[in-house]
Amino acid sequence: MMICDNEPDVLLLFEHVFRSKYDLIMVGSGEECIERYIEATNQGNKISLILLDYKLEDMWGDTVARKIREHHGTKIILNSAYNVDDVLVKELENGNYISKYIQKPIETDCLTELVAEIIKN
Repeated sequence: MMICDNEPDVLLLFEHVFRSKYDLIMVGSGEECIERYIEATNQGNKISLILLDYKLEDMWGDTVARKIREHHGTKIILNSAYNVDDVLVKELENGNYISKYIQKPIETDCLTELVAEIIKN
């Protein structure tokens, strides 16, 4: 599982929540997310899910999702503390760029259930 968020506190929180259940790759930017994803998959490693922040310092999460989809399909949960345009979310879901969009703040119990459900399917 890969977690991409530019806020160090959020990365630490997500790492704490998921480290006992999943092998994690933690990244702090969109560019790093794309590079590490391509590197890992080229080495034969499967990333089952990416928990992806929408508003990163170097690019928008929808751009990251589209670029990753160009290389391989993986499940992505897009999340944001900001309101993301409903039309954009539907476009991303209908194009299979993301599996789900969730609004921050996120209750950790709900997030762990959602992650397990999406990985399972």
